[in-house]
Amino acid sequence: MRFIRRWAERAQELLAAETDQALLRARKSGERIVAMLRLGLVVTFVLVTAFNPKEATRTAVLTEVGVSAIALAYAGLLFWWASRSTNPWLPWVSSALDVTVTSAGLAVFLVAGNPLGALNNRVLFEAYFFAIANSALRYDWRLCAFTTVFAGAQVLGLTGYAAMHWDLSKLRGPPEDFVAIRHTLRLVLLAAAGASAISVARWARHLRLMVGTDELTGLSQRRPFLERVEEQLTGKAQDRRILSLAVLDVDEFKKFNDAFGHLAGDRALQLLAERLRSAVRATDLVARFGGEEFVVAFPGMDVAQAEARVEHLRIKLAQVPIPVDGASQWLTVSAGVGSWPVDGETFTEVLAQADARLYEAKRRGRNCVVGPKPGSLDVLEGGRKG
Repeated sequence: MRFIRRWAERAQELLAAETDQALLRARKSGERIVAMLRLGLVVTFVLVTAFNPKEATRTAVLTEVGVSAIALAYAGLLFWWASRSTNPWLPWVSSALDVTVTSAGLAVFLVAGNPLGALNNRVLFEAYFFAIANSALRYDWRLCAFTTVFAGAQVLGLTGYAAMHWDLSKLRGPPEDFVAIRHTLRLVLLAAAGASAISVARWARHLRLMVGTDELTGLSQRRPFLERVEEQLTGKAQDRRILSLAVLDVDEFKKFNDAFGHLAGDRALQLLAERLRSAVRATDLVARFGGEEFVVAFPGMDVAQAEARVEHLRIKLAQVPIPVDGASQWLTVSAGVGSWPVDGETFTEVLAQADARLYEAKRRGRNCVVGPKPGSLDVLEGGRKG
């Protein structure tokens, strides 16, 4: 039972929605690049086909024009969609469509009674590799795996249909005979391309998280933290919510370092960061801004609630034992709290207010939390509305 629960938790973690805003923006940008590549490929294919001199019947010419028009409309529509849409499911839909359109082109040969045209078609089969390679540009290994499995399943479906209606061992060219081992190797190469795309997407995510994470504490660094907060403040009006912010600074940390050494200081920051991360909500954003300073953003929480929450955090952090030379030491923190939009229109303004209140907490003797003065928020709100 515990084994099943562990795997269920692991599956839930793997399928959870992405929260890193930089990765989400990169994914949207990647979708636009894929749309441009798709459109460029279709335009090139149409031009090469149109200027390839050959004798053809009127029906063949009309068919070629019709297919070209459909291909251009398809690529153009997806390009327009990618340029304007921010839906998280767009990459999944476009990847599925790329694979399905390729399979539909191969299925036409089966319907026309030409199984070799479907099973030995090198041009259309390469389009599967195009779809799989492009999936890596979305920085989501799950999408790469989906595209690979989807393509493999459709190829197997087409092969199975051909095997039910023709004796594959007797299929002869032109351009070449059907060889089962060769067809199997193409499927193996398809799977290998998928594995490569998955590895690229996972490594891109790893690099992003490695760059955006503080090496000592494991918390977010300043830049990705700012990106996520800006995402909260600059979204569509209907998506915006109040957001409170706290700046916490470890009291007398330099004296602690001088007394016990930098290794003890590093360990102290690690332990405080662990307690801080475990004590906030899953939706809260926590970062190390440098040195012994931490910043916490509380989306959807007003400043009064945030001030009470930070007071709770202050008490929790003061209870963290720090092992030094076989004994335990304790550190306290001071904090300043601000809120958007009443403390400012931008994150910088809110941060400046919280930082000023942090210094006020230091002046009051440290180990305390300072928020807006009683009644000051009413004055600020009234001034902004006016």
